[in-house]
Amino acid sequence: MKRILYIVIALSIVLAGCASTFNFGKEEAAPRLPVEFTPYTVPPNFIPQTVIITALGDSLSQGVGDTENRGGYAGRLALEMAEWPGVEGIALENTAKRGRRSDQLLALFQQGKLSGPLLASDYIFMTIGGNDVMRIVKRDLFSLNIDAFTEELILYQNRFETIYASIRSLNPSAPLIVVGLYNPFSLVTDEVEEFDQIIASYNGVMQETVEDDPHACFVPVSDLFVGNENLVYHTDFFHPNSKGYDLMAERVSERMGQCGISFQG
Repeated sequence: MKRILYIVIALSIVLAGCASTFNFGKEEAAPRLPVEFTPYTVPPNFIPQTVIITALGDSLSQGVGDTENRGGYAGRLALEMAEWPGVEGIALENTAKRGRRSDQLLALFQQGKLSGPLLASDYIFMTIGGNDVMRIVKRDLFSLNIDAFTEELILYQNRFETIYASIRSLNPSAPLIVVGLYNPFSLVTDEVEEFDQIIASYNGVMQETVEDDPHACFVPVSDLFVGNENLVYHTDFFHPNSKGYDLMAERVSERMGQCGISFQG
């Protein structure tokens, strides 16, 4: 971890917060059975209506870094979904906030502050976890070790599962799209295998929970942000820029189709 210390220092200055996994002493789990999704269809008597989308989580769902001010990936998807058959219009309720961690998102549920938006939601988008990882980076800046991330991941998994259960207690059936994490340290060097493993482990925790829900879809995006050859990063070297959000929206749209989350007239 020493060789990335100076990289972490440089990135932590500009941050305002925002495939193999670790076993943690457990035996490798048996392969998961794929979940079969049934595509949504528009019934003959369907009346076109406004569809309500709620975005949850951190700066990635908020759209920080989007110089075109199109609402990040969520805003782009809202425009695309407005063209679906049977959709008269889209209302996007974006509750996401820059720097938000999973413990802070969980607190909002416990305080009942997200009940209204989620009860009314037809679709739910969520990004969370990036700031949980960065909190460890900032806290242990001069003594980074893999054990700290391993311990935090166990706590993160508990919080994520509780957040997920809270969403489903309010809205059991709305399609829920969870977008995964990426490794921003790949922007400046390819010698950060430890962080690739850390990010993969957090993504694995989220994907495992999502795959148990037939009305949900996990969207991996880490491959879109390896280095910056495609110029996908904002000038803060952490958030996506407009092109990065374009690619995220395209990936989410693709995965929604694979998960059967789309109208088909």
